[in-house]
Amino acid sequence: MTVADTVFINGKVATVDKHFSFKRAIAVKNGWIINVGEDDEIEAHIGPQTQVINLEGKLILPAAHDAHVHIGWLADSWQCINCSAVRTLSELHQRLRERAASTPPGEWIRACGLNPAVIAECAAQNRSLTRQDIDPVTPDHPTILVLWDGHSCVVNSQALLNAGVTRLTPDPTGGHIGKFPDGEPDGNFLDIPALQLVTQNMPRLTVAQLKENFIAAQRFMNREGYASYTEGAMGPGENTREVGAAGERGITAYRQLLEEGKLTARVSIAFYCADKGVQSYEILRRELDNFTFPISEDRNWLDCHTVKIFCDGVPMSHTAWMNQEYADKPGCTGRSVFCGPTATPAEQAEELQRMILLAHQRGFQLAVHAVGDRAVKETINGFITAMQTCPGPNRRHYVLHGSMGDREDFVRAAKYGIVLSEQPSPSGPAYDYEGRARTCGIKGEICKGLKDIIDLGVVVAGGSDGIMDLVNWRQMVQAAVTRKSASSGKVIRPELAISVEDGVRLYTINAAWQEFQEHIRGSIEVGKVADFQVLDRDIFSVAHEEIGASEVLMTMVDGKIVWQK
Repeated sequence: MTVADTVFINGKVATVDKHFSFKRAIAVKNGWIINVGEDDEIEAHIGPQTQVINLEGKLILPAAHDAHVHIGWLADSWQCINCSAVRTLSELHQRLRERAASTPPGEWIRACGLNPAVIAECAAQNRSLTRQDIDPVTPDHPTILVLWDGHSCVVNSQALLNAGVTRLTPDPTGGHIGKFPDGEPDGNFLDIPALQLVTQNMPRLTVAQLKENFIAAQRFMNREGYASYTEGAMGPGENTREVGAAGERGITAYRQLLEEGKLTARVSIAFYCADKGVQSYEILRRELDNFTFPISEDRNWLDCHTVKIFCDGVPMSHTAWMNQEYADKPGCTGRSVFCGPTATPAEQAEELQRMILLAHQRGFQLAVHAVGDRAVKETINGFITAMQTCPGPNRRHYVLHGSMGDREDFVRAAKYGIVLSEQPSPSGPAYDYEGRARTCGIKGEICKGLKDIIDLGVVVAGGSDGIMDLVNWRQMVQAAVTRKSASSGKVIRPELAISVEDGVRLYTINAAWQEFQEHIRGSIEVGKVADFQVLDRDIFSVAHEEIGASEVLMTMVDGKIVWQK
C-alpha cells in the first residue's frame, strides 16, 4: 500500500462527485488525492512520516473557487474609506473629514462601497449625491467615491478640475457624465469609460505594491476556503481600472509571485482590453495581436484563456440593456456600451457579435458582462452564431450576472453548453429584490432565481464579484437557498430557491467546469488536486439560515495547509 503524505480520517467528506456521495477519509500524496473511502481503507496509507489529521466528525469539502472576483480591486479597497454602512450625509462628512485631516493637501482621498440611494437626505429629496455634498469637507483634496456597483462614482470639484472635465466635455462612448440643470458637471460618472476620465489622473500602484496586495488578498481568500479564483478583468494598459489595479502591471505581479513560489491560490485571469474604458472590435483585435499568450508555463497555477467583454452596465444607473422600459424611468431601456449614443440596437449588437466571433476564432473562452435581459439575449445570440460560424470544441463561453435573462434564452444556452456565471450575494442593493423590482419590474423580482436555470440544464458557476470584503461563499449559498431580500428579510419567490447541494456545486465543481478544470479540481476524487476546506459545522444538516455563519477551520491547497484557525 502506498504511504501517503497526509491522511484525513473520521470526517464527513462531501465528495461533490456525480452522485454527491459522502465518505469518511482521504489520502494525499505529492499534492494529489490517491484514495477516498472509509477510515479503515485510508488508514492503510499511514506510514511513519504521514501527517494524520483527525477531523473529529467535521465536514470537509473541495476548496472553493470564486468564479468571478476582482482581487486587485478588493485588496486596494482596504486602503479606501469603507462607506458601505454610511446612511446619512453627516456620517459621510465625518469619515471624509477624518481622512482629510491625515492626508497631505493635494493628495487623493478615496472611498468605496457607497450607495447614494440609502443616504437619508438624498432619499428624502429624491435626488442623487453630487459634488456639492462633498466639496465643503474636501476643499484641498481631489476626492473620489466609487459606488457599491463598481460602475459609477461621485467626485468633488477638485477631482473634476484635475480631470479637466467641464460642461463642454462630451460623454465618452459607453459612459455618461452627470450634469446639473444648468449643464455644469455634478460629479457623477456612470460606467467604466466615464470613470476613466477621472481615474486616469490618479497615481498608479507599482508592481511591488500590487504583489503585496495580491499576497494579502490571497490569504484573505484562503481564510474563506478558497484555493482558486477567476480574476474578473485584467489586461494591457494602466488605465483599465482605478490606480491600475487591473492593468498589465497586475499580470506582471502575478507572474512574479508564481516564479517566487508565493501564490497560495490558483489564478485564472479574464483578459480585458479597452482604450480608456472604450471597447471595440478594432481595439480587441489590436491587443490580441500584440499581447503574449500564454502568460505562464504552469497553467495549473496561473492561466489566461478567457476574454472579458462588457456589454452593458447596471440597473441602478439605468445602464443595463433591457427589452422593456425601466419601471421607474419610462422611455428608458438602457443600451449597450458599444458604438456611441446614436448607434441603433442592431449596430450595437453587430459590434458585440464581431468581438465575440474574433475571440472565438482565436480559441478563447468568452466572459461577457450582460445584466439586462436584452444584453443577455444578444450575448447568447453572439455565442451561438460564433459556434455555428466556427464550429469545434466547446469553448464554454459564459454570461456574467445574467440571471434576469429570458427563459427561452437559457433554453438555448443549455443546448449550446453556454455557462451562467452568477453571484447570489446576500447583501447590497443588487439583491434587494423589492428595490430591483421597483427599477426593473418583474425582472427584478426573479433576479438570481437560479433553480429554473439549473433545471434547464445550464451549468451555473458561483462567484462573489468581490470588490470589497464580501467573498464568503457560504453566505452566498445561503442567499440562493433562502432567497431572503437584503432590505426586508422577506422570502421572495421561494420556488426559485436552489438546494444546498446545488449551492455547493456553484462554488466547487461548477466553478471548476467554467475554468476547464473539472478533471483536476472541484470535487474530492482520486486523481484530483488536494485542495480542501474544513468547516466548523455541517451545512447540509443545519437550518438554512445558519449556513452563512459557518466558519472555515482549515484550507489546504496543493496538499499544503495555507490557513488554519
